[in-house]
Amino acid sequence: MTAEESEFNQTKWRRIRRVKKWLRPLPRRSNMHRYPILKFFTEAARKRVYIWSFRVENAVPAIYAGSILTLMPLYGIQIPTAIILALLLRANLPIIVGLQVLSNPLTVLPIWLAAYQIGRIILSVIGINVDPLNREEVRLLLDDFIHAAWGAKFDNLATVFSVTSLGAIVMGIFFGLIASFAYRIVANRTAASYALLHHKRKERKLKMQSSYPKETSTND
Repeated sequence: MTAEESEFNQTKWRRIRRVKKWLRPLPRRSNMHRYPILKFFTEAARKRVYIWSFRVENAVPAIYAGSILTLMPLYGIQIPTAIILALLLRANLPIIVGLQVLSNPLTVLPIWLAAYQIGRIILSVIGINVDPLNREEVRLLLDDFIHAAWGAKFDNLATVFSVTSLGAIVMGIFFGLIASFAYRIVANRTAASYALLHHKRKERKLKMQSSYPKETSTND
């Protein structure tokens, strides 16, 4: 093995170790049964290789779907929704589920407020005016949402949900575009380095094969 091939191999294994480290807290085919919700889908998920694939055609849909889902006002049902999306879109499940940690009890309210404001701006562009939410309205909406007291204010809640969902979709597409572009760059560079390593190995093998008959004829 040449010094160049050795360097390529070391780079390859460093990348593999780095990816394994990133995936450690995420659901994988080997540990999916440990997760409270995901364990009910273990058998179905293990049979579908594509939801564990990190190829671009499986990773990019996962990035877009995960980016949109984590911003949607669906807190509490994101993981089951992520599984369904992974199956429907033939997308990478760890990526979709991993992106859901962006919305957590500390970040979910700012995310929803930002999505609502963006939804308002988009609707105002097409001539639909939606009133901004003040602090008291936010508190009442959250209280009604937590206690499932939607009856008298269902119309208001439906409006807020729709506007917030619109903003979340736009934000998710924007962040998904950036993340998928970065992922494609990394994937292309990785594929190019592996192709170069394969070429070097093949070139060395051909040289060895071409020099072997000469050495034999010399000894004769």
